[in-house]
Amino acid sequence: MAIGHSTTTMTSLYKQAQSAIPATVSLPSSWLKSYEDFVTNNASSVTQIESTLRSLTYIIPGRFRESELASETLHTSTLLLSLYHTSLLRRHFPSPSPPSPQTRYTTFYTARSRLYSHSITLLQTVQYTELLCEMFFKRRGGDKARWRLVVLLEIVKAICRTIMFWVTGRRPVIEGMGAERPKIPEAEPEALHLGEESVVDGVLVSDGGESRVREERMKEWPMPRTKTTLPVLPTSSGSSITEFLSSRVISPDDIKLPQQLVRKIASFQGQAAELLYILRPVAYALALQRLQ
Repeated sequence: MAIGHSTTTMTSLYKQAQSAIPATVSLPSSWLKSYEDFVTNNASSVTQIESTLRSLTYIIPGRFRESELASETLHTSTLLLSLYHTSLLRRHFPSPSPPSPQTRYTTFYTARSRLYSHSITLLQTVQYTELLCEMFFKRRGGDKARWRLVVLLEIVKAICRTIMFWVTGRRPVIEGMGAERPKIPEAEPEALHLGEESVVDGVLVSDGGESRVREERMKEWPMPRTKTTLPVLPTSSGSSITEFLSSRVISPDDIKLPQQLVRKIASFQGQAAELLYILRPVAYALALQRLQ
């Protein structure tokens, strides 16, 4: 009877533990989702926090022992966190302004090939963390361990660049994510009547000033079908009109397909030269390691 009772108890405990495992495993994903919601809902505050953390890297060095390592750790962590925040904001707030050619090119191949996306992300992560890793290995293992790490990191970066060169159809490697943080749309505040003053478009104006602001807005012409508002043309001088029109000129790169922004390397000599250029840092690191 005792054996049967203990077996029943163990079975019930096993079932309770098994039922609790999914809830425990789902906790990190729920925390990550909550953090993503916080970043997307408070983008301006997150940007200010990142700027404050970067400012601390100018204050920490020299304050205490091994402050350089702490400063570099903070700087590297801020860069990686900023990279993650930018990827989140780009998914939730696509930039309305025309992106740069580099952004169009890298975004096209990032969405087209997961191998390219992983390679370029790993490459930028290594570039952000290589100095911190080098400082840590030098403190722990001396110059010998440091140069071993440098050679290993250069090999990893060369492999990433070679993959990018191959995936893009033998085009020159364009480094950098080209990730431009989008502008977060801000809600336009309604006019708040404060006695003889009011707030119009976030600006505190008097009654006369409010009428002038509304008159300026009345000059804008809304298109009947799309309801798009056309801006007021400058009339002060000829130079302002020229600048206004120049800002809206479409360049040849704006109408090209993303894959046409960088030409393919057709010749065998050109491809060999690009591969030698990719392997160049590895040769330098190996030579410096041997000289040490």
